[in-house]
Amino acid sequence: MVKKFNYKLFFLFAGILLLAAFSFGFGNDYYWHVKAGEYIVTNLKIPYYDIFSWYGISNHLYWMSHEWLSEVFLYLYKIIFKGLGPLIFCITTYVVFIFILFKCNSEKLEKNKLFTLFWALIGLITFSRVMLARPQMISYILLALTIYILYDNFNHKDSKKIYFLPLISMLWANFHGGSSNLPYLLCFIFLICGLFSFTFGKIEATKINKIQIKKYLICGILSVLAIAINPHGIKMITYPYINLQDNLMISSISEWASPSLNNVSDYGDFLLLGLVIIIMIVTRKKIKLIDFMVLGVFLVLGFKSVRFTSLLYIASTFVIFNYIEDYEFQFDKYLNIVAIVIILVSGISLGPKLVNSYNKKPIPDEIIDYIKEKSPERLFNFYDYGGYLIYNDIKVFIDGRADMYSKYNFSDAIDIQNRGYEYLLNGYNFDMFVIPNNIALNIHLSTNDKYVLVKQMDNVVIYEKIVA
Repeated sequence: MVKKFNYKLFFLFAGILLLAAFSFGFGNDYYWHVKAGEYIVTNLKIPYYDIFSWYGISNHLYWMSHEWLSEVFLYLYKIIFKGLGPLIFCITTYVVFIFILFKCNSEKLEKNKLFTLFWALIGLITFSRVMLARPQMISYILLALTIYILYDNFNHKDSKKIYFLPLISMLWANFHGGSSNLPYLLCFIFLICGLFSFTFGKIEATKINKIQIKKYLICGILSVLAIAINPHGIKMITYPYINLQDNLMISSISEWASPSLNNVSDYGDFLLLGLVIIIMIVTRKKIKLIDFMVLGVFLVLGFKSVRFTSLLYIASTFVIFNYIEDYEFQFDKYLNIVAIVIILVSGISLGPKLVNSYNKKPIPDEIIDYIKEKSPERLFNFYDYGGYLIYNDIKVFIDGRADMYSKYNFSDAIDIQNRGYEYLLNGYNFDMFVIPNNIALNIHLSTNDKYVLVKQMDNVVIYEKIVA
């Protein structure tokens, strides 16, 4: 007998998680992503070398456009929904993700409705900081599907769902190639855990049959090969590991940093990390080896970088409910009312977001118009401004594609904006600077007779080099 889908619990669970949309933002990378999508759709080709940076073009920098398919979607959303495109992209992908996460775990979530609501609140905190119009939103969907089909094969010897894993890998390599190694890595972890049968303290391993092992092995290998089905071929297989070894990029970009107790915005990450660890320590149940390994992998990633805590939440949803004591809480008759209230509150609160979506501008129009009028040949721009300048057809020095610049001008760009080194300014011979007024470079330029302040609006300033 097929169990009915619990719409009441789903709407309540989804309604709470959707509150994360309050924190929706464009993100600095949205603008160059959508511009890349425009280029691909307009020219019907995928760029392999830089087309947006005067520095990148002049040095023929190779661009690993590993998110090209997401960029096409972002551009199409912009065309269809205009200024609402980024927000609607976020919400639609997020709703699909929530539905899949709930549907794949519905039986577990129904057994302890009280903890389900608490877990939804943890999810609200976790996803509030990543609610951006970026390819990672699609990765959440693909990760949830990946973990679901891997567990399905582990728990059901006749499961055929795992044969979709290579397809997921191929899609992942084109939507968000930077994390496309997860399907095959997780597949091999499941394979290894299924080889053993033992009990060690609270850890209990269960051996699976040869057919299940064979399916993991075949689909794992096919998933590796499937990653190569992308515009950059086999380069995508090693790309995620190259990024993880780039210490300059990791140390310079905040989302790559480890959670810190000195940063209030990271407290939610510590809440999730600590909760998962505590539950696994205090549970009176035996911990399955595969659950231990899955949580262990994502806990390590979560402690390594704040950008991975959302992945930990997804993985934990498939595991953590197995180790929570069932608790009957008779509130089903109130679910409809609570769900409606939460959805109404979410809808009302999203109203201002819809308005702000039209008016969101990191740089004032007058500044943009001035730069276009002067048409500088060697513009220096603040790192976070790069995407929006690209969006407005202005060639930049650097932007959010840090992996492309890392071996070239990335370190210099950070040193220039944070320290204003004169020898670097002379070396690059910039003719214009567009920067915020609260960085060290502004102080340096304002006290240097080689440069003159020509424009200032809000907190954005423009300097030009004085021509002798």
